[in-house]
Amino acid sequence: MQKPNIQKNYSYIYIFRWIYTRLQKFRKKQFWILLAGMLCVAILETVTLGSIAFFVSAITDPVTVLSYKYIYFIKQTIDIDFLNSANGLIMAAGLLMVFLIALKNSIKAIVNYGLTRFAIIMEAYFGKILLNGFLKLPYQWHLSRNTADLVNAVQWRVFLGRNFFQPFLTILNDILMISIMLTLLLIVQPVNLLIIVVVLGGSAYFIYTVIRRLIDKTATIATNYELTINKEVTMFIHGIKDVKISQKEDASVLKFDESALPLSKVSAARRFYGDCPVFILETVGFGMLYLSICVMLLKFHATTAYVTGSMALLAVTAWRMFPAVSKVLGSATAMRGALPYIANVIEYLAFIETDKDIILHNKENALNILDYSKSIRFNNISFSYEDSKQIVIQDLKFKINKGETIGVIGTSGSGKSTLVDLLIGLLKPVKGEITIDDHTLTSELMPQWLKIIGYVSQSPYIYDGTVAENVAFEMGSDSIDRKMVRRCCTMAAMDDFLYNLPDNIDSFIGERGVKLSGGQQQRVAIARALYNKPEIMVFDEATSSLDSKSEKLIQDTIYSFKGKQTLIIVAHRLSTVEDCDRIIWIDKGKIMLLGKTSDVLKEYKQKMNIK
Repeated sequence: MQKPNIQKNYSYIYIFRWIYTRLQKFRKKQFWILLAGMLCVAILETVTLGSIAFFVSAITDPVTVLSYKYIYFIKQTIDIDFLNSANGLIMAAGLLMVFLIALKNSIKAIVNYGLTRFAIIMEAYFGKILLNGFLKLPYQWHLSRNTADLVNAVQWRVFLGRNFFQPFLTILNDILMISIMLTLLLIVQPVNLLIIVVVLGGSAYFIYTVIRRLIDKTATIATNYELTINKEVTMFIHGIKDVKISQKEDASVLKFDESALPLSKVSAARRFYGDCPVFILETVGFGMLYLSICVMLLKFHATTAYVTGSMALLAVTAWRMFPAVSKVLGSATAMRGALPYIANVIEYLAFIETDKDIILHNKENALNILDYSKSIRFNNISFSYEDSKQIVIQDLKFKINKGETIGVIGTSGSGKSTLVDLLIGLLKPVKGEITIDDHTLTSELMPQWLKIIGYVSQSPYIYDGTVAENVAFEMGSDSIDRKMVRRCCTMAAMDDFLYNLPDNIDSFIGERGVKLSGGQQQRVAIARALYNKPEIMVFDEATSSLDSKSEKLIQDTIYSFKGKQTLIIVAHRLSTVEDCDRIIWIDKGKIMLLGKTSDVLKEYKQKMNIK
């Protein structure tokens, strides 16, 4: 399985199309409704600007305005007396202006709300796809990935929504508004329109082409620094115990500084480049307004009313257009800065889409019902990890009868844990097949197979929640079966230390179970394994990290299930497997001996010179 390539550069249109084609049908309809709303706002924005210019002209020279043929036509059509007076004209123009502004702002507020919500919903949608994909990708794939990269990919979903899709739609909205405004100017002020297009368009093009290259460069550098920082911080926090023991606190901070300080410089540069369009366009805009007035006065010898109205129209147009153009450039640069993050997310999403295992795991096949009543068989199983020629497991062939207690022994690196991962289904054999009764263990059967397996590892994952949440492996869920939790805790011999906890099963036990001893953490893991009523219990070196007293307690707990469930006990210490029915001795991925416990242990001790 190949790793996704996250170094590609994508265009805005490609990313937009990529996102749009993956939206649900009703989300696509919402998108077009939003686009229609933006068009409505753009039209109202332009009409409102015209009403402001008209109101200013009416105040400045109402007599001249009353003589305009359009006003004369309106007066004749409506036939309202107060429109014949200057005061009436001013009041009517002002009322129209206020009404249009209120209408425009109301619709704009609704559209902006819908736009923001749509972007965040889209983030949640793609975040869900990412998380679902990561969780359902094969276990072996996760072995070759850095967890910080995967966490970053899910967190960077915001770059698809608020940092790309929302700015993209904002650009569309502003372009619509600018286009309609320019059309209005083409009708009433064609010369000034030419000045605006040449000066403003040229400035915008120059700004974007120059700044784009700078944004691309700083964005890529910033992405690399952030990835490095996240990996290092994750390592330092997760390894806090080793950091303190090795007295690496200061060295860790210095390592953080090596990326954090350059990142601050790059981030400041990105912000500066992003702000430049606003400063430049503001200067150019007022210069353009002054140039337009000079042209009207000196070249065309326009009247005061005409100049005032035109100036008002240009002023309010500039008031709306310059920020719009600036926003377009700002959004474009922001989107440009988000591209490296988006490329990362898209590559992971595309990678997830092509993985057949995810599709199979998402489709529960009701026709394939797993009935485990006889045995589990390994039929000439071989396995090697990706990108490795070394065979870890070679031609394993054995049978585990239902209800048996099987021990697995061998030196470190002999393949014991790999054998367990194959049995559970986390790894797929490269040769041979595993059968459950008469069923071959396939991807379709995996969901049902995992339902009947309970697994306890050497270092169980305990998260920052209550005992009940950790046993049920559900965070803050009301669906936890508390009676089942208590029953599992009793079966896992937890009653003694639960009694001393302040809130019993509702006590918080800290991140990674820091408030519990190693033996207590193992019992929580055993209770978790029992919660789903498994038929098979797998203990993978579950006592290897415990002291002798804790090991004896956990052993007693494990063997209390003997005869009730199929038990597979992987151990380095021979005392842990002395009460098994049979033992598999594995060495360098091959079975050295399989038989009765006493016979295998005797041979193993002789081979290893153990007394």
